[in-house]
Amino acid sequence: MKAIIKTVQRITYLCLSIMILSCETDVTNDIDLKQSPPKLIINGGLERNSKSPLKSQQFQLTTTNDFLSKDPNPFVSDAQVSVTDGTTNYIFDYSGDGIYINDELEPTTGSTYTVTIKWNGEVYEGSDTLNEVAPFDRFFAEFQEETVFSDEGYTLKCDTTDPANVDNYYYYRVYRNGEFVIKPDPGNSQILITSDEFFDGQKRIGAEINGEVTFKVGDVATGQQLAISEGYFDYLFELFTQTGNTGISFGGNPPPATIRSNVINMTNPSNRAVGYFYTVDVAEDKLTITDE
Repeated sequence: MKAIIKTVQRITYLCLSIMILSCETDVTNDIDLKQSPPKLIINGGLERNSKSPLKSQQFQLTTTNDFLSKDPNPFVSDAQVSVTDGTTNYIFDYSGDGIYINDELEPTTGSTYTVTIKWNGEVYEGSDTLNEVAPFDRFFAEFQEETVFSDEGYTLKCDTTDPANVDNYYYYRVYRNGEFVIKPDPGNSQILITSDEFFDGQKRIGAEINGEVTFKVGDVATGQQLAISEGYFDYLFELFTQTGNTGISFGGNPPPATIRSNVINMTNPSNRAVGYFYTVDVAEDKLTITDE
């Protein structure tokens, strides 16, 4: 599960880095940068993975730093954290490095989960619904020549059947030799996430699982198709779109607008958290790349 936390962290740090690059001009002599109170950051959520069941559910809490600080985001070690499915309340215990863990919660599809975080005299709450994922009918790698948009190598593909008459939203993750891989790209909002608006109920043949990531012979390649909620889809779309359209092209675009979290401060609504509390169902497969 720590790999999942690191995956979310890498996406967050990648996007934050792109934001910073997009406004690299020195403005400190022109603007009086005031120190803002730290905001709570939530990294992670609940994941159901029938192929590789998780030993525990966990996520990490940190806080924002001063605008010009180069230090890592401080860990939150004194929060009270719980998650409920409306019937059972699960307490998450602190285990170090800002990570809160529970060994008893086994997410089930169709359930709505609500996280409650009590910290710094305030109460935060956020909810998400766990939707069932369509499994892989076939999982394979295919060689591609170098193009303007991608490197030479093997890319992951799958055949999968989308459930009919249900609004489905998907997010794709790939791992190379156990390490999560993502490239900063303005097209991530189209490459990494999709809805079934144009293929509801259809069988998808040779669908790419992040086709911008290539593998070489001998690599262990893992691909995941995640069923996500509409709310998390909208959050990721905005995240990838805004951070991709600035910083990559250095086109002088303004910094991205604040991307709203689904974790609301019930005590002080104007002091919202950063990040997203998500629930996902994961279809996963892996293979070793060969030249056969």
